[in-house]
Amino acid sequence: MNIDDLSSKIYRRTFAEIDTIKIQNNFKKLASLYKQNIFLCPMIKANAYGHGDGPVSKALRQVGAEYLGVGLIEEGIRLRLFGDQGALLLFGPFDREGAKAVLEYDLTPVVSQWSQLEALQEQAHLRNQKVVRIHLKFNTGMNRLGFDTCEAPKLRDWLNQNSGFVLDGVCTHLLRGDDAGRKGGESESQLEQFAKLLVAFKGMNFHVHVLNSSGLATLWKRFSEGQALGNGGVWPLGARPGLAVYGIAPSSDEEISLKLEPALSLKSHLVTLHHLQKGSRLSYNATWRASHESLIGVVPIGYADGYSRTLSNRAHLLCRGHRVPVVGTICMDYLMIDLTAMGLEEKPLEIGEEVVLIGSQNDQFIRAEEIANLMGTIPYEVLTGLSERVPRIYL
Repeated sequence: MNIDDLSSKIYRRTFAEIDTIKIQNNFKKLASLYKQNIFLCPMIKANAYGHGDGPVSKALRQVGAEYLGVGLIEEGIRLRLFGDQGALLLFGPFDREGAKAVLEYDLTPVVSQWSQLEALQEQAHLRNQKVVRIHLKFNTGMNRLGFDTCEAPKLRDWLNQNSGFVLDGVCTHLLRGDDAGRKGGESESQLEQFAKLLVAFKGMNFHVHVLNSSGLATLWKRFSEGQALGNGGVWPLGARPGLAVYGIAPSSDEEISLKLEPALSLKSHLVTLHHLQKGSRLSYNATWRASHESLIGVVPIGYADGYSRTLSNRAHLLCRGHRVPVVGTICMDYLMIDLTAMGLEEKPLEIGEEVVLIGSQNDQFIRAEEIANLMGTIPYEVLTGLSERVPRIYL
C-alpha cells in the first residue's frame, strides 16, 4: 500500500460529508442578487473553510466563478497543482522569494505595501515578464493590511510609469459588514473613505470589491444596479463572499436572510455501548456522574479531530433523529453521549449506528452556528478547525 492508497481508505467511520451541489447553489444565489454581471470572488482560503479547496474550486469554476481567493501562496500553488487554471487572487503578504512564486504560478497578488511592488518589479525583470496583473488594497479602518488612503495618487503615478503592471482591482476590508447600510456605522465611514481614494484611478478599467458575506447580505440591494459609491463616482461594488458560499448565514436578521444551504455534515458512529449504574462517573476528571442507570455510547471523534474539548457536557449529537447530550470530558480521540432516553425503544441501539455532530438526521438539525455559540466563537473557527484526520467525502 502506498501513501495515496492509504489516504483513500476510511477505517474509522468518522468523516465530513461535503455537498458540492449546495456550494454551487449558494454561489449562484449570491450571484443572482445582482442585476448585472459583477465582480464576485468566492474565498476558498483555509482549505475552503474546511470543505476541501481542490473539489470546491472545481465545483465553483463549473458554475462560472471567474475569480477565487486564497490567503497564502502555498494555497495558490496547491490549487495550481490540483489543476485549477483560472484567476486566483492572493490576499496574503509576500516577500521577494514569495514574489517569485506569485509570478511562477500565475497568482494575482492583492498588493498592500510598496515593498511588494518592488519585489514584483524585480522578479518580473528577472523573468522577462512583460505583464503583471495586480489588485491594490487600502486600509480604511481595519488597520491590518493595506496602503494608506492618502497614497492613492502616488500609486496612480507609479502605475503610469510602469505600464507592464495592469491594475485589475482596488479593494478594502470592512471592519464589520453587519452594520453596512446603517447611518453612522463603521462601514459607512469606510465606504466614504474608499470612494474618495478611487477618484485617483479614474479613467482606468478595474474591479472594485469590498463586501464580505455579511456586507453582501446587508448592502446588495443598494449596489445591485451599480449605484454611486459615496460621492466619488459610479463603481459597481463587488464582493468576496466566504462563509455564505458554504451555506452559513452571515446574519441572523430574517429580513436579509439569503436562505443558504449548509454544505458540510460531520458524521461518525457508535463504537461501543456501556450500561452504567447510578453514581458511576465518566471520562477524564470524572466531570459527569450518572444520576440513574444510564446507557452511554462511545463515538470515535475528539478534540484532535477539531471537535473542541470546550463542548464537554454542553453539546448534543443526533442519533436516530433524537438530540442526545455529550457527557463527560471530550477526549483526544473519543467522546461519550447519553442514550438513556432512547434505551427503551423497541429496537435496541447497536454498535455501528450513525451519529451526526453537524448536519441533519430525520427532521432534526445541528448547525455549525449552534456549535460555535456553545464554544463562544464563530462558525468560521468550527469549520476551519476540522483537522486533516477527518476525511472529506464529496457528494
